[in-house]
Formats: sequence, structure tokens, C-alpha cells
Amino acid sequence: MSGRPEPKDGSVGTPLLARLLDTKSVVAKFLIRLLAPLLTCILILLLAIGHFTRTDMMDGIDNDVEAFASSISRVVDGLMWNLQTEEMVSALGAISANSALLGAEIFTEKGKLFISYGITPEDRIPGLLTVTRDIYRRLPDGGRVEMGTLKVHYTHAFADKEFRSLFAMQTMMILGVIATILSIASFTFNRTVSRPLRKLLTAIHETGRTGAWTRVDWESDDEIGEVIHAHNAMLDLLGAKEEDLAESERRYRHLFDNALVGIYHVDADGIVTEANQTVAQLMGYSSMERAGRINARNHYARPKDMERLRAILTSQGEVFRFRTRLRRVDGSEFWAELSGRLNADGSFNGILQDVTDLVEARHALEERDELHRAFFEENKAVMLLHDPVDSSIQFVNPAACQFYGYTAEELTSMTIRQLDCMTDEEIYRELKLAAEEHRGYFKHLHTQKDGTRRHVEVFTGPISLGNRQLYYSIVHDVTEKRRLEAKLERMATRDQLTGAYNRHAFFQMSRREVERARRFGHPLALLMFDLDHFKQVNDTYGHATGDEVLRVFALRCRADLRQSDIFARLGGEEFAALLVETGAEQAEEAAERIRQLALAQPIPTESGPLIVTASIGIASLEGEESVADLLKRADMGLYEAKQAGRNTVRKA
Repeated sequence: MSGRPEPKDGSVGTPLLARLLDTKSVVAKFLIRLLAPLLTCILILLLAIGHFTRTDMMDGIDNDVEAFASSISRVVDGLMWNLQTEEMVSALGAISANSALLGAEIFTEKGKLFISYGITPEDRIPGLLTVTRDIYRRLPDGGRVEMGTLKVHYTHAFADKEFRSLFAMQTMMILGVIATILSIASFTFNRTVSRPLRKLLTAIHETGRTGAWTRVDWESDDEIGEVIHAHNAMLDLLGAKEEDLAESERRYRHLFDNALVGIYHVDADGIVTEANQTVAQLMGYSSMERAGRINARNHYARPKDMERLRAILTSQGEVFRFRTRLRRVDGSEFWAELSGRLNADGSFNGILQDVTDLVEARHALEERDELHRAFFEENKAVMLLHDPVDSSIQFVNPAACQFYGYTAEELTSMTIRQLDCMTDEEIYRELKLAAEEHRGYFKHLHTQKDGTRRHVEVFTGPISLGNRQLYYSIVHDVTEKRRLEAKLERMATRDQLTGAYNRHAFFQMSRREVERARRFGHPLALLMFDLDHFKQVNDTYGHATGDEVLRVFALRCRADLRQSDIFARLGGEEFAALLVETGAEQAEEAAERIRQLALAQPIPTESGPLIVTASIGIASLEGEESVADLLKRADMGLYEAKQAGRNTVRKA
């Protein structure tokens, strides 16, 4: 790219032969490192080729001799049978057609030499090999007559000579091919590797000499091209980095001059040697250039702060957000925070910020926190702060300690669940019920230190304390309120004599169960009871005895029925029981069990034990019946039971 001609000192234009002779060149090193293993491989290859070639030649000669011996034996057997000696000699003369065949011998069946042709073992020729074949006459009946033996003598000497000639020719051809490949490889290596590397080296030397980034003028799609491309890209990147660095310096200066915080440098004597415009504005100067030499020590409103700052820098070498009051040129003061690091020469690089608004806001926040603390600690209501993650109690007020009987240390070592004696299932139901009723509080049962259980209403909401999210709970003791509510509820829903549900509560609860049974397709049954001849009990023994009979009968029925069933006194001696998820057969079994219970167990009274039987009517829910319809059918069953002589059960 520089346009200069390539140097003629051998780095680029040096002839290929000179570079081959130069042991420091890449081409020479490539050939030297390649030649030894290459020659070894060539030698092994030639030996392997020679071995397999010679073996194939010898095997070919052996196979030819075997085939010749087999074929000539078939000719000789007929001639020998007819004692045609001249023809046999003529047949053996075919040996001369193959240079490997040296001679042959025919022996009689008794082993006596009959005919000999050419070279035989008696001639003691080195490396003489022999192939033997039997001579026999095949008879018409399938048998054969042994007439003698044919021995053919041959040698591999001619094949060895031919092999050496062939091997030498193949070796020369292979060496020629290899020499050609090496020449082409050397030339190619020089053009594709050595030359671009020399260009790259020249460019590097030029860069080192002039200091200017020198690119390499070379394009190829191989690894060398990638290296040169990477080199050129690196030069472009370095050039861009230099430009970026210069731009960064310009930006840094711009940021320094226009930063919203004061940036300054003070020498070991306290003189401000450099500062941005923000420092000038904070200290009341029009500009740092017009301010001249400024002694930073003259601007500390409290000299003790300056001494404290110096002590921190001497011991730690740096300071972070050191707060002090500084004095402006006009004498006014402001709160400032200093951060920076002490240099080895005693100078100081610092950052200055005006934090007057922050300090005033913090003072206001501290006053508010003190107000909140007083509100929390002096309030008569029970107040708890607890972590929603693990339910641990974080803070309590004195009213909480007085209510629960624990000290503040004991309470803050506990969880809110340790105060609550409700099960997880009960708590879940209460949370769900509070959501359905849109209540802003939860009904819980808390345990005090002495084991006393108190009904409480807990008002809970989230509160942020610093960077922590906590729950703030106000606890109201409503134990007396719950007792009065339970009493009023019992009076409103229970029969005062028997403790069973009254008529109004029975109809309310039954309507819900009938709707649920219809919605889910569950069975439902209703029993109606009437005590037989109860009027006679009142007339004979008095109303007090009658009341006792009603109370005991109701108590026994409630004990026999399930907790999910609804048992009520409808009036006088008439009772009803709604059996949830109960079919007709199960309802009849329950009714019969209660009837037998009334018959078998006398009721103890002041007038003595009395046996009072019961008539029972049964009705099972059908279709879209209401509670009134179901009660009406059960009443019909009760009427049928009375008409049947009482003390019996009838289904409507």
C-alpha cells in the first residue's frame, strides 16, 4: 500500500534456489523437516512394494509350473501306456517354452528312471525346485493303473533377475514423481507462505522504524491471508483506538468542565491547582481562572473538620463522603460532602457536592421518625412489626408486652405463628372468609404467656422500614365481645330447652344444604320425629318431667347422628333431622336405630325411668324440591307411622 518497491536484500525478491540453500528460510526449514520422514516413508513404501511384487511373481511361477505339470502328466500317461518313448521326449520338450522350467524326469511305478530331459537334481543347480505328479491309466471300470511318476524341475532365478530390473525402474519412477512433487511444493510454499510472510515482516519492520501503521498488500483466502487480514484489521483497530483515545480525552475534559459535582486538585500546601466550573460556582467565584491562587484551608467553616479530614487521609489514604460546612467568598456557609484520594506527593484529588438540601431533609426525617417512634411506643393498642417471609417478630410496643406477658426480647425472638393457636387450615379459612366478607381485619385466637387464650381482631398492612418490607399489625382484644356474640348467636339459633337448632336456624341451614345437594348431585334425606303419647307424660308427671324427656331424647339423637347432620326441635315434641349426603336406605337405617334407641333405653326422671317411643317419617330429596316440600313429605311419612300404630318408621 505504501507504493515502495520490494527490497532487494533477499527478503522478498531472493531467488527460490538461494532461499532453499539458506537454512534460516522458511522453505529450507520446511524441506529439512519434511525430508527425513518423507524419505523414511518412501523407503518403507518401496520395500513393501518390492516385497509384494516379488511374492506375486514367485507365486505366479509356482502356479504356472503346477498347471504345466498337471497338463503334461495327462499327455504322458497315454504315451507311456503305449511305450511311445520318442513322443514322450517330444512332449517333455515343451519345457523350453517357459524360461523358469529347467527339466523333467519320468520314473516307472517301481521308482526307476525311465526318461530324463534337461537339467535334473544330479546337475546340482542352486535353488532348483521340483513339482511331482503321478502317471496312471484310468480303466473303463473306474479303477486306475499306476504307471510311474513325473517330476518337473524349475527355478526362480530368472524371475529374481526380472524382479530386480522391474523394481529399479519403479524406484526411479517413484523418486522422479517425489522430486517433482517436492519442487512443486517448494514453489507453491514459497508463493503462498514464504512470500506473504516476508511482506508481513517488512511491514512490521517499517512500522517499528517510522511509527506509522504500515498495512500489508496481500489478499488470499487461506490461513496466511487470514493472518495478514487480522494484522491489517489490528492496525485499523489501533488507529481507531488512537482516535477514540483522543476523543475520550476531549470528552473527559468536557465532562470535567461541565460536571454537576465539583472536581478539583489540591497540592500538598492546600493550593487549588485545578478545578472545574462547578467548584467555582459552589465557592462563589465567577471562574477558577479569575480566582487566582485559592487556599482551600481558608474555606473551612470549622477548622476542626479540616484537621479531622487530614487525619483520615493520613491514616487511610482516601475519604468518602466526608461531611463538613464550607464558607463561600461572600461569607455564607453550606453543607458539603468531600470524597477523594491522597496522592503519593501529598496532593489530593477530590469531588465536592452541595448536600445542604439532603442534610435538612434528613433532619426533618429524623424528627418524623421520632414522632413515629413515640406514636408506636406510647400507644395503648397492641402493635407488632413482623417479617412476612419467616413470620419473625421484629418490633413490639410496651402495650404488646403487657398484653401477651412476654418481655420485648422474648417476643422478638418468636414468630407470629407462635402466638396464634389456630391451625393452618383454620387460618386459611379465616383469610378466605375475610376476603369474601370484605373485612379489613382477621379474627384469630392468640395465646398469652400464662396459656390464656384470647380472641383478637388483627388489622394488618404492609410498611417499609428502610429497604425492608414488613407487616404492621394492630391487635385488639375482643374476647368479651366474642363471648357475647356466641351467647347471642346461641340464643338466636338454639332451642333453649334441648340445645338443638330452633326452627328458624333449621330452615336457614337446610336451604343451603338442599342447594348444595342439587348443585353437586348428592343425596339428601329428612327425618321427622314425634314422641308418642307425649301429652300423657305432661298430664301424668308434669311439665318438668316432660321437659326432661324432651331434653334427654334430643341429647341422645344428637349423639347418634353425625356432626354434619342438622338436628332441630320444630316445636313441642316434634323434631327434625336433615341427613346430608345420605340416601334413602341409609336414612331408614338411621331412623330405625333412633326408634330402637328410644324404645330400649328408658329416660331417667324424678318420677322414675320412662319409656317414650317415637314415630318417624322419612323423605328423600327429589328433583327441584324445596325444604318446605321435603318437610311436607316427611310429615306425611310421620302421619302414616302414627296411623300404623306409632313406634314405627315410614317413608313418604
